[in-house]
Amino acid sequence: MEVIEFLNASPAAGISIYGTTGNFLHFDVEEREKLVSFAIKRSRKPVGVGISHSTLDVTVHLAEQAAASGASFALILPPYYFRYSEAQIEEFFLRLGEKAARFLPLYLYNIPFFTTELTRGSARRLLASGLYAGIKDSSGDPSYLESLTGLGKTLLVGNDTALCASRQTVASGVISGCAAAIPELICALDRSLGTPREAALAALLEEFIHWLNRFPTPFGVEEACRLRNLPLRPDATWLGGAPLEEFRSWFLNWLPGMLREAV
Repeated sequence: MEVIEFLNASPAAGISIYGTTGNFLHFDVEEREKLVSFAIKRSRKPVGVGISHSTLDVTVHLAEQAAASGASFALILPPYYFRYSEAQIEEFFLRLGEKAARFLPLYLYNIPFFTTELTRGSARRLLASGLYAGIKDSSGDPSYLESLTGLGKTLLVGNDTALCASRQTVASGVISGCAAAIPELICALDRSLGTPREAALAALLEEFIHWLNRFPTPFGVEEACRLRNLPLRPDATWLGGAPLEEFRSWFLNWLPGMLREAV
């Protein structure tokens, strides 16, 4: 688990596994169980686990397994691939909370780019139910988390483009996809919010995200990890026209300067 050791050595306060950038869709349930148990044993930091699945029963099972392995909390998307109505999403999360909240703290996970949106109204009602400890929002819209204040719940920003705005207003933390490859920059930027260093560090992150946006999610992050000698080697030969060689050259030239700035 070279990735876990890499993050152990980084300034990150914790580790989140099986999120969207973590490609959880590519693993079957048994693989997820084994890797969760192994990662938590290897980690020297608190570990949050994505337990999202397309069915309620398996999501509950993954919550119980994550808790038994020592996970600090669980992140849950709306059931993925198919579209559901607002009422159906709320019922899914209510039933999940009733069955699984006793195992470990549960966090809603909103990422409307890839699955059904968790509306602000649904999020408020679910957080007010007492079944959920908080929410990770990856919409990229800072006003989403702002609309959920006053409930006494933990609000986490999950979209790196909204990191600065959300952390300086309502978010109490960040779970960053970019941090899988560049945890030094994300942590330095988070520490530097409101200081003279913020602008320079934010510009570095913006430059990195500009490159990521030229690839399907999460190819750019995976390639950056590979270039940092982590064992992530996606087959990107089929992307057709994607500027992989240009990105590789840019990243290897950009990385040393970023690391100096992020100290």
